[in-house]
Amino acid sequence: MDYSDFLSGKRRVAPTVGRAGVSNGEIHPVLFPFQRDLVRWSVRKGRAALFADTGLGKTLMQIEWARLLGERTLIVAPLSVARQTVRIAHDMLGVDVHYTRNGSDLVGLLNITNYEMVEHFDPSLFGAVVLDESSILKSLDGKTRSKLCEMFADSSPPRQGRRAD
Repeated sequence: MDYSDFLSGKRRVAPTVGRAGVSNGEIHPVLFPFQRDLVRWSVRKGRAALFADTGLGKTLMQIEWARLLGERTLIVAPLSVARQTVRIAHDMLGVDVHYTRNGSDLVGLLNITNYEMVEHFDPSLFGAVVLDESSILKSLDGKTRSKLCEMFADSSPPRQGRRAD
């Protein structure tokens, strides 16, 4: 074994657990070509991070990702962003995202709450999760980050079959 083989054996590759074959026609036409490419890639991967810069449309991309997966999804966002996400989804994409504070009133496939309320949710009810404004996790204590990772470790769309009724 040479050194490059050794290094290749150490490389971690995230498994593809999403949905393959998303066409441009399935993605809302309001998205720019680069956004459609990122959505198609992230839907195929299933578990992905979109570290796009400010103003590049991450909100639109996360909503399209969740919509195309077809799984009940919980979007977790800062309080100030949650209601804005609901508006953007409705006004720009024609998609309903329901704001919920405790998970007892889930509606449809896409629900959103804020980071402070996420502990009131049952992660087994969701096939996917979005951590919006994930940079906020850097300023949260390690317990909060660990709790989120633990809560949603098994969220692996769509092969786990936890579709909303």
